[in-house]
Amino acid sequence: MNKTTDQVSVSVHQRLLNKAKQTERPFNELFQYYAMEKFLHRISLSPYAEEFILKGALLLRATGISEIRPTKDMDFLGPDNSDVIEIKQMLADCCKISVKDDGLKFDPRSITEQEIRENQAYNGVRFKIKGSLGNAIVSIQIDMGFGDVVSPGPYWIEYPAILDDEEKPKLKAYTLESAIAEKFQAMVDLDLANSRMKDFYDIWFLSKNRSFDGEALKQAIQQTFHRRKTELPDEYPTALTTEFSLNEDKVNQWNAFVSKLPESSTTSGLNDTIKQIQIFLWPVSQAALNQQLFNRKWNTEGQWQSSSS
Repeated sequence: MNKTTDQVSVSVHQRLLNKAKQTERPFNELFQYYAMEKFLHRISLSPYAEEFILKGALLLRATGISEIRPTKDMDFLGPDNSDVIEIKQMLADCCKISVKDDGLKFDPRSITEQEIRENQAYNGVRFKIKGSLGNAIVSIQIDMGFGDVVSPGPYWIEYPAILDDEEKPKLKAYTLESAIAEKFQAMVDLDLANSRMKDFYDIWFLSKNRSFDGEALKQAIQQTFHRRKTELPDEYPTALTTEFSLNEDKVNQWNAFVSKLPESSTTSGLNDTIKQIQIFLWPVSQAALNQQLFNRKWNTEGQWQSSSS
C-alpha cells in the first residue's frame, strides 16, 4: 500500500529523531540538512542541474568531510546570463519538481530574495524558501554567486543522503582548489575588516584532512585572483599576520565561531590556525605570483613534498 504524504512525513520525522539520537546531534540540525538535501535532489532532477554549481559547506560534506562545520545555507555559483527574476523562477520550478514522496513540500510562492553585501567577498543574491515536513516548518537559504571561475572546471558529485535508503542527488560542484582560492582571495581583499572566520576554519580543516596537487591549487589561485581583479600579495596579507591573529577583536570572533562547532570538532587557536594556513598557502601563492611551476604535493601531515618523492 502506498503511503500518503502525511504518513511519509510522520515516518521521516521519526527516522530523523532516531538518527539524531544515534549521532548525538540536534534534531533541528538533521531536519535542516534533510530539507537541503531534498532540495538538492529536486535541482538534480530539474532542467537546471547543470546551471547551479554547488560550493560552500555542503560541497565539503559531499566530498566526505563529515566533521566540517554545520551550516544552514546552500551555496551555488549561478549561471552568468541570468538575472534575479530568472533565477527565482528556476528555484520556483525546482519546488514543483515531481519526486518520490519524501514528506517535504516547498512553497514556490514563499521565495524571497535580497542582495548579499554584508562583509562578503563577492556580490550575490540570497534566496529563502519555506518548506514543511507535516506540521514542522523549515526555511532553506540559498546564496547564489555569479561570475567566478572553477579550475579546472566543475565536476559531477553524488551528495550523501542522511537516511540510508534515500536516493543520493547528483550535482555539478566546485573543485576544492577553487573553493580554497576564493577563501584566500577574500582574506587578501577584506584585510583587517575580515570577520569570515569560517574561511580560516575551512582552509585549516582542509589542510589537515586532504591532500592537494600544488600545481592545480596554484592555477586555481591564479585564475580566481585574475577573475576577481585582485593582485597576488608579495608579502603576507594582513589576515595571515601576527597582528591579525593576536588582534583582540579577531580572537573574540574566532572563539565565538569555534564555540558554535560540535563538541567533537577538532579546533585550534586563531594564531596556530593562521600559522598552518601560512605553511599551506604561502608557497603556492608565491609560485602563482611569480608564474612558477609548483610541482609539489600537500600531505595531511602538513608538508609540501616534491611530486617525485
